[in-house]
Amino acid sequence: MMAASVAYAAPGPGVGQRAFWRGWDLAIVFLALMLAGDTLNRWGISAPAWMLVYGLAFLRILSVWPAFWQVLVRNRVCIAYPLVALVSVLWSFDRPATVAGGIQLLMSAFIAMFAGWRYAPRQLMLIALGALGLGVMASAVNWATLVFGGPLYSAVGGLLGIYTNKNMLGHYGLMVVLLAVSVTLMPPPEAPRPLRLLTPLVAGIAAFMVVLSLSMTSVVLMPCYVMLLFLLNRRRMPVLLRFAMVAGVVLLAGSVPLLLGLLGLDPFTLLLDATGKDATLTGRTELWAIAAENIAQAPLFGHGYQAFWSSSQFAAQHFAVLRAGATAPSFHNFIADVMIGNGLIGLIAMLAMILRRLSLAFGFWRRDGSAVAVAALVTLLLPVTLAMVEPYFYRQHEVMTMWVIMMGVSILHHFLPRTTR
Repeated sequence: MMAASVAYAAPGPGVGQRAFWRGWDLAIVFLALMLAGDTLNRWGISAPAWMLVYGLAFLRILSVWPAFWQVLVRNRVCIAYPLVALVSVLWSFDRPATVAGGIQLLMSAFIAMFAGWRYAPRQLMLIALGALGLGVMASAVNWATLVFGGPLYSAVGGLLGIYTNKNMLGHYGLMVVLLAVSVTLMPPPEAPRPLRLLTPLVAGIAAFMVVLSLSMTSVVLMPCYVMLLFLLNRRRMPVLLRFAMVAGVVLLAGSVPLLLGLLGLDPFTLLLDATGKDATLTGRTELWAIAAENIAQAPLFGHGYQAFWSSSQFAAQHFAVLRAGATAPSFHNFIADVMIGNGLIGLIAMLAMILRRLSLAFGFWRRDGSAVAVAALVTLLLPVTLAMVEPYFYRQHEVMTMWVIMMGVSILHHFLPRTTR
């Protein structure tokens, strides 16, 4: 394993100066992940808090600009989509919204790239566990004591905790579960023993919050991703537990389809009934039909980043989206959300970034095979899965996109030798 060719170094030779910059860097990354994770949305202070993060990040990047420029060039695929979003101001139906959103999207990418360059994957996981875990644990406290105030539950019954949407608690809770389990599986040199003793409790509380949130996407994905995490980490488990787990998975995979076939049951219908969904996936298929119709009007370049949702010219379409059951400005599928704003060129830019990050994570796992490498791969696969049915990978200040960028940059600059870059 070779050192990065563009190594991060805090300016100043003094111990006090290094400590100052370390604290500065940690504040940038921790606050960015916490804010991108919607932790402060309920109290209406996210906007000024983001301005603080912007200021801290701008000054920090400026102080190391020559080195950061090389990082930017090497990871230019990460800013392809933000640049397409900014360029779309030329044909946007709402140019102020496109410019503002594009700048925020670009700054989100810059901050994520700095975080990945500054911290190794293991460090990023610990920071993310703290930043996202803070909101999930605070939600558990609020559920038990209502100390942070209400409303505690959404209109459809799912637990909000401290968030403004039950899916936020579900999605971020699931990420915390995966990170906490991953830290538990790390060997002592990578995670202190007290932390590894605490993380099972954190994972259990986070899993409980996911269930209470009634975010059915998260509830369904949680056992799948936890099982994937254990399967990829099976060599770090006791032999008997390893073989019992593998045998259980094989038995389950073989017996369930056979049993369903013998009983004449439709597994898709059973899944929908168990999760409280219908055949439209809570209106998602209707949303995708509306998206396809409007994407077809400008398939190559889209209507301009965020312009579709902010321009009154599309008021009729907004009403159709609301009637289909969506309250957020999203079609709940990143392909549709990207293409409605930036068309095919935006989709190509986004897919290039995602596929490059996934290839880096897969290469890291194949070459290293550690608990950190497994966690990197699994926590990059999760956002991609969620983005197929949830509003991710197209917005600014969004934690899943930032996580994919920063983890990919971190793998590239901290683990992969130059010959593979």
